[in-house]
Amino acid sequence: MSVNTEEELNRLVHQAIDSRLPGIGVEQRVLEHARERITREPAPRITWMPLGRGVGGAFIALAVIALLGGALGLTLSLRNHSTSTPAKTALPILPTSPPATPPVVVPPTAAPSTALVFTPTAVSFATASDGWTIGQVCNPSTCALAVYRTTDAGTRWMPVHFSAKVDLGNATLNIRAASSADVWIWGASDGHGLLVATHNGGVSWQSMAVGNALVADVELAQGTAWAVTTCSIPKPCTATLFSQPVGGGAWSDLGALPAAVGAPIDNNSTIPLAQLVRIGDDAWILDANQQGPALVRSQNNGRTWMSLPLPCTVGATAILGASSPDHVMLACGNEGAFPAPQEVWTSSDGGSKWILRSREGYNSGFSPPAANVGSIDSGGAPIGLAVLSTTTAWMANDREDDLVTHDGGVTWIHAALPPDSFGGGGGAEGIGFVDSQHGWTFVPGGIWTTSDGGTTWHLLPGITVPAA
Repeated sequence: MSVNTEEELNRLVHQAIDSRLPGIGVEQRVLEHARERITREPAPRITWMPLGRGVGGAFIALAVIALLGGALGLTLSLRNHSTSTPAKTALPILPTSPPATPPVVVPPTAAPSTALVFTPTAVSFATASDGWTIGQVCNPSTCALAVYRTTDAGTRWMPVHFSAKVDLGNATLNIRAASSADVWIWGASDGHGLLVATHNGGVSWQSMAVGNALVADVELAQGTAWAVTTCSIPKPCTATLFSQPVGGGAWSDLGALPAAVGAPIDNNSTIPLAQLVRIGDDAWILDANQQGPALVRSQNNGRTWMSLPLPCTVGATAILGASSPDHVMLACGNEGAFPAPQEVWTSSDGGSKWILRSREGYNSGFSPPAANVGSIDSGGAPIGLAVLSTTTAWMANDREDDLVTHDGGVTWIHAALPPDSFGGGGGAEGIGFVDSQHGWTFVPGGIWTTSDGGTTWHLLPGITVPAA
């Protein structure tokens, strides 16, 4: 007898499974598995002595069942069948099969650890494509410093070896990129100044000793990187400028800065607040020391400096930005209760004279409302400025969304960014533009970029770190 129809296969499987009436669904399940295995796998090559056509049909049925041995064994054991029950229909005697190999029991393995997430604390793009970031990777018990770089605008980030010793619990670090190969990391670690640079994409790092000083800022212009230092009260020092070629080389000491911007930090913090801004041969240094803020300017690449008036009230923090040697913008805020009283000033002569453009809140020392002064519309406090032209500037805020002005600082509007990531999440940590169209901003939860001047912003893929 040959197996030419599904009906004949059904009958043989029925007999092989149980000579008595099988339980509901048993045949259907076995047949379904048989069809699936026959479709998926080539027929096994079996050498045996022909015993007649009828025997061949029965053997095929049993071969199918052998392929499903595990499933049938489970089914029959659940139904408590005895293997000694004789079949009603006599079948040819076949060679005895060796006993089935008992299944190998594999002990359960621990679930793979969840990948860790990188939290950026500083970001810098040199071009629309080349960017660097520094931050932390934490598990429930420890945190580690990590540095990443991208060459495709943040689609993919590559880990970079970083050899400097840093006390993460007492460190404030920043980063400035000049290219995919050249970057500077600076700040304070456990009360000591830190200034390191790489010029080969992170393969090796060069450290610059700054003595008792704290490195406050690093800026690029005219083919050089300048680092400005400041002092802390426990460790007096002389505020100094250091310079290095952008492509690498020895650091040079440009000399001491005016005493006005050399005052020790005295703002109940160890965070250096001195800021450096460079446009060609022009440079500004703003010492935002809350007890003695000061602003100085050089127009000859740092050889001489002059003091400038600073319109912010004493006690306010201040940030500076410039789009040209003439156009400068200053944002001041008196942080404490929020919204913080704050002001935006601009200058068209490099900082010699200032005009109040907008304000928010009022208390002693801050300008009262005026008909010709606009609104900042900020519930936070300014912490960063990116001044692109005499009309357009971007502001990063503590506990508020990023803001943008297109009328020289008179009116400010909230940027097209999700409020739950910015104002609702503590505000942005920083903002910057490499040209009028390409910019970035970030929060601990991620980095956002724009390629259309801030009309739209896109969240970059998160940086995940495989668990150890």
